[in-house]
Amino acid sequence: MNTRLLFPLLCLLCIDAQAHHSNAEYDRSVVTELTGEIDRVIWRNPHVGLWVDVINENGGMDTWRMEAADLLGTQRRGVSVGTFEVGQQVTVAGFSSTRREAHMLVTNVLLPNDLEVLLTGAAQPRWSERILGGGNWVAAAAESEATQLDIFRVWTQERTNRPDFTENPPFTSSARAAFEQYDSYDDPALQCIQLGMPRVITFAGPHPIEFAQRGENIVLIGEYFDIERVIHMDQATIPDSAQYSPLGYSIGRWEGGGNERALIIETEKINYPYFDIRGMSGAPQSMEAQYTERFWLNAQGTELHYDFTMTDPNTFTETVIAEDYAVWKWRPEIRIMPYQCEVD
Repeated sequence: MNTRLLFPLLCLLCIDAQAHHSNAEYDRSVVTELTGEIDRVIWRNPHVGLWVDVINENGGMDTWRMEAADLLGTQRRGVSVGTFEVGQQVTVAGFSSTRREAHMLVTNVLLPNDLEVLLTGAAQPRWSERILGGGNWVAAAAESEATQLDIFRVWTQERTNRPDFTENPPFTSSARAAFEQYDSYDDPALQCIQLGMPRVITFAGPHPIEFAQRGENIVLIGEYFDIERVIHMDQATIPDSAQYSPLGYSIGRWEGGGNERALIIETEKINYPYFDIRGMSGAPQSMEAQYTERFWLNAQGTELHYDFTMTDPNTFTETVIAEDYAVWKWRPEIRIMPYQCEVD
């Protein structure tokens, strides 16, 4: 039942892109393996959690906090509520925190019946040939052809591409100072605080999105933090009377026709304080931020592509551009579920 550190990984085992807490706190160069008894389990967003009592080298008891993936992603991998139970003797593997004692990002759990549970898509079996979880979602069907070429469906993210400008962001001096001082523990997701633009779209990870028609307007529904963005399609400009909010105020229009048609969204009046995208989390964002987003389909209607430009004179010295930032796939069996984040 002692803790033992296994060999450094030749290829770092990555966790799912939707992870909301900062992964920088975990040392992924070394796998930590523990054996102990489950003391507590929580099944909820933003992360499934386990507490495991482990006998340390001195014969005393340490309670390790195991942080797993989000509840919805875990369930979609076939790991149902009740898989882990208090009192079970388990062996776990994952990455230890560099900031918190007895804290781990867990990827593998071996149950008493020799069933090994894989808690991320990248996790590989370590101890058993009987496997649950890992890989693709159970609900992800084989590739399906679209019956009609429109965006009014549920989409799951396939990948994101890191924008070139993140290598050397054109920060203003004040923004660079704020970015360098950012602490991942200030992340609003840790407190289940409602997130805003652009994070709800740029860091949605595998949480699906859906476009729906509501009267003359379009609503962008996101599973991640249960968002609804109203895209006003009947307005040419953003009204001065529009109120500031984390999601801002959006107007939209269609460009092109047929297979070339794209939805263009202009968003302003945002009072969310962070500009979070792949490769750059925790950059400051002011209330002068303005976004132009573009969504368009591939020729087969099975992929939804996304890029954006952002202007904020308080953060960047020039407009930043993220071309083809994300790609979503249409998988007919996927449905949006309530996120219902809860603070631990």
